[in-house]
Amino acid sequence: MKTKVINNTITYLLNFEKYSSFVQALEETAISNDFQVVLLSDDFNPLITVETRHQITVDEAVRVGRELAYGAADTYRLVEIGGLKTYWGTVSLESGKYYLLIVDNEGKYTNEEINMLGDIIQLSMGMWKYQPERDAKAEFVRALIRGNKSLAYSLRDEADIDPQDILSVFYLKGYDQDAIEKAYADFEKRSNLCVVKIDEENGTHGLILRGKSHEVRESDIGIEQCIALFDKLKEDKKVRIFHVTGLDGVEGAVDGMRLITETGTFVEKVFPYKRVFSKYELVLVMNCIFIQVNGGQLKKSFTDLLEPFRKEGSNKAKQLLNTLETFVLDAGMNSAKTSDFLEVHTNTVQYRLKKINEILGAELTGNRVIPGLTIALALRRMESKKK
Repeated sequence: MKTKVINNTITYLLNFEKYSSFVQALEETAISNDFQVVLLSDDFNPLITVETRHQITVDEAVRVGRELAYGAADTYRLVEIGGLKTYWGTVSLESGKYYLLIVDNEGKYTNEEINMLGDIIQLSMGMWKYQPERDAKAEFVRALIRGNKSLAYSLRDEADIDPQDILSVFYLKGYDQDAIEKAYADFEKRSNLCVVKIDEENGTHGLILRGKSHEVRESDIGIEQCIALFDKLKEDKKVRIFHVTGLDGVEGAVDGMRLITETGTFVEKVFPYKRVFSKYELVLVMNCIFIQVNGGQLKKSFTDLLEPFRKEGSNKAKQLLNTLETFVLDAGMNSAKTSDFLEVHTNTVQYRLKKINEILGAELTGNRVIPGLTIALALRRMESKKK
């Protein structure tokens, strides 16, 4: 068996006279030897797909495989999916590192044979001088990050992305890679949505799309599923998640990614206890940045809202303002949570809030009071973090 598969593989893959390209030779090799093969970028986006059976879809194999095979070594690792043997390894080419998925349709090859098959495929790539085409999906995400709408539009067909299927853009940092891959795979399996991402040294940028077979088009359902994913991801206490969910095509995706990029550093300063930052926190901070940059009367109109506290003396004012900050920005205007954050008794918080109402001359929880106070407190926190 070993001699047969190796000889057949070499015969097909290195037949430069019969085949016009490496991909064509690989397709004939897979058909002849009853296996399937997928070459993926280091972001797990398929670049070459050769399907010879439909016991499982390539998408399903990639979804399950990336959860188990992330960080695969040069030796091919067996991952059984629905009773089918799939093998994961890596391929190193001049253009970088790639993942290679080989599916043994009949389960007739040994691990040694699969490893030899993978080596021959990699060798033949070099002999054909084959270099994978660009990862269009990854380039699409990069275009969103750079704010290049025209490039994103030009890539959408090549990347096979319908702009109306974009539900969310996001950025993650400080996560455990293995745990995050498992969460993605489980999410895609349960929701029939698709995660497209690029992993970089300082974090991951990505977007969430409706799956191709997604029958339910209501955006509210997709948005709920996206939020559920972010809630799952935040179980990792170190992760920080920035997302804009509920978008309108490429324009909305570019604007959402820009909102994340421009506010990420500041939003953590304003909301130090949060681990998930939605468009609502991001927009608030974007407005604060605008007010800070422009300064003048606009900024003064907000900072003056806190001016009455100065009459209380520096120590008392600081104590009351810290309580107010925590109540509004951290505790969701919940006095019990505020006492937990400040590590003081609930009665103490209630007393301070009553005093704050007296100083402001208004009911703190009133709808007409909170919007301006929230911005004023966010500006104060941003200023204090700079010192």
